[in-house]
Amino acid sequence: MKNSKKIPKAFSLKAFSLIELSIVILIVGILVAGVTQSSRLVARMKLFSAQSATTSSDVASIPNLTMWLETTLDNSLVNSSGGSQLDDGNTISSWNDINPQTSNKINLSQSNASIQPTYKTNGINGFPSINFNGSNQYLINMSSMPVNMSDKDYTIILVWNPTSAEIGGMGQVVISQSDNPGSCNQLASIWVLSNTYGFAGGCNDFRTVNIVSKTPYISILTINNNLASNNISVYSNSNTPTVGNTGGGSASLNIGIGNFLIGARYQNGNIMQYYVGLISEAIIYDRALKLEEIKSVNAYLGKKYGIKIQ
Repeated sequence: MKNSKKIPKAFSLKAFSLIELSIVILIVGILVAGVTQSSRLVARMKLFSAQSATTSSDVASIPNLTMWLETTLDNSLVNSSGGSQLDDGNTISSWNDINPQTSNKINLSQSNASIQPTYKTNGINGFPSINFNGSNQYLINMSSMPVNMSDKDYTIILVWNPTSAEIGGMGQVVISQSDNPGSCNQLASIWVLSNTYGFAGGCNDFRTVNIVSKTPYISILTINNNLASNNISVYSNSNTPTVGNTGGGSASLNIGIGNFLIGARYQNGNIMQYYVGLISEAIIYDRALKLEEIKSVNAYLGKKYGIKIQ
């Protein structure tokens, strides 16, 4: 008994501290895992809420819906490998039309991987968005158009967030339909230039609404070329429009059927005026919507994307 050695006090305290530290690390790991799983659950619930809002909205019940693109539903977006599972930064090869009113879907695609836009997981209101770089990225359909040739009235609806609205020169075209080859007055598009935006008809435009970079917008443009004046109405996060005339007079507008693009425009064999920013939803009706219909669409989009409608 006299030869037995006691464990030094310092050593026992040190050993106890290591055990204690291990337990603390384990507990922290469990908590972190729980928080991570909880945040993922919240994100999934939020996405499910957006999907429910989409499928139950009035968009599908309003007559003359010709195209409806959005980013929250399963299989709405296709990656460059042809799959529907996307991670942040993946390139997008196709954006699929979900319009339930017709079997003629107006899907947009980009086969060239080097100019495909990218998927942003945490986009507008934390939902998936498509990001366009402003230099060479766009999606296109060259055969099926949302607006029939020579139609006089239609509505373009877009949920978007411009990275820059200050671009001069020819500006940016966010969404467009134009003839092949493009010619004066055979264009229907949303056009951004020097912190303002509006309608571009190709030599026949109305662009007077102010916008701010890195700000989300719900834009509803109604075009009614049956009217002798005030043929363009632009609703910008609002149920009250900015109303005006296209520069060359409504009678000269003549929509073409050659190319439909998101992220740029087509003219005389060239893609130009690339858009830089996010897009989450695009809807087109082949007629000018009534005010009550516009309020209904605004209510759905405003709630879904957390954008206040004035």
